[in-house]
Amino acid sequence: MVVTLYLILLLTCVFAFLEDRIADIKKVLYASLCLILIMLAAFRTVGIDNDSENYEFYFRNYDEPLLENVVEFSFRFLSEFFSNIFDDVHIIFLIYAFLGVTIKFVAFRRLTQMMTLAIITYIGHYYILHEFNQIRAGVASALFLLSVPYIANRKLLHAAGIMLLALFFHYSSLILFPLLFLNNKDMQTKQRMMWALSIPVGYIVYFLGISLSSIPIPYISEKMEIYEALKDLGVDSDLNVFSAVMVVRNLIFLYLLYMYDIIKPYNPYLSLMLKIMGISLFAVKALASVPVIAMRISELYGIVEIILFVGIYYTIKPSWLSKVIVMSISITLFSISILCDEIIKIM
Repeated sequence: MVVTLYLILLLTCVFAFLEDRIADIKKVLYASLCLILIMLAAFRTVGIDNDSENYEFYFRNYDEPLLENVVEFSFRFLSEFFSNIFDDVHIIFLIYAFLGVTIKFVAFRRLTQMMTLAIITYIGHYYILHEFNQIRAGVASALFLLSVPYIANRKLLHAAGIMLLALFFHYSSLILFPLLFLNNKDMQTKQRMMWALSIPVGYIVYFLGISLSSIPIPYISEKMEIYEALKDLGVDSDLNVFSAVMVVRNLIFLYLLYMYDIIKPYNPYLSLMLKIMGISLFAVKALASVPVIAMRISELYGIVEIILFVGIYYTIKPSWLSKVIVMSISITLFSISILCDEIIKIM
């Protein structure tokens, strides 16, 4: 599986250099690539990733009362409906892979002119995480990407409607709604400097060890206490806020802020996306005392990085070199996920 994924990533990189010469079949190639990614995620071996065995358990025990507070209604409904027909969890994988990958491809088409680079970044940065491990969040994040233009254009009812649909697939989508208060106004130099501070400020909060369970908000503080209790029992693992992936994300965020004026003409939603990425990077550090919350926010908000990383292409000349740099970042992130983070088993 890992070798296959590397080959697909590398072949897509080759396609990025040839797409201008084969413009007549680009749509066919995009559709084919989309289908291949769906099939790989849908028919993977159970156990090859960290969560597929849990999904199989949920699928076979959809009527377990205890799962009502853990697994979304959509997953339980689909499990109940299809378990009587197929009795194989791969039908669930297929449905979620189809939705997660297809919606993301539609979003890429709407958000960037560099479709192939977006796909490369997606495969390298988020594909395995969302379409193999976090399939429910994978659909929710795809829907979130679709909502970005509506947030930017202040069509908040449309954006909220999409977020509600995302909530149907993953409860963590509730954290998307505060983003409705963000705007897409141009960021002046002072504003960019302030957003750049989100990284050191996040680290300061991390080093101070502030406990979020002290937040005087009913339900939220109780949830925080539960997560922190689980961490004390060893159920939750520590979060490395100095990991290689985190360092890469931090540096790219600062670089994008610095190159804002160059990238802006090619990305009409750049300001909004950078703010979302800044919150993502801040949250993963400031909330590191409760890793599950920190990662949920960071990964869900961080989906905009697929489009943002493509912006690097516009800042470097010649174009072949800029493509190589974006590809190198994607391949590096992919390799870290496979070899270091082990989010999928090498089989």
